[in-house]
Amino acid sequence: MTISTILVKTVGLVFLVWTIRSVFKHVKERKVKKQNEQAVSEQILNNLLLYLWLAFMMAFSLGMIFNN
Repeated sequence: MTISTILVKTVGLVFLVWTIRSVFKHVKERKVKKQNEQAVSEQILNNLLLYLWLAFMMAFSLGMIFNN
């Protein structure tokens, strides 16, 4: 393996760990924080955006690991 391939796989692994940590942190906060001050539509849009971002980061980091 070349140094660039190793570097890309390492960065992909770091992104994957960071994303998984963010998912667990979000779930943990949701369990603790039951009462919200946001409107329902705002909660739905914020969560949709968050979950789409996390799905993209999972796909991106896995792509960096397995496609190189």
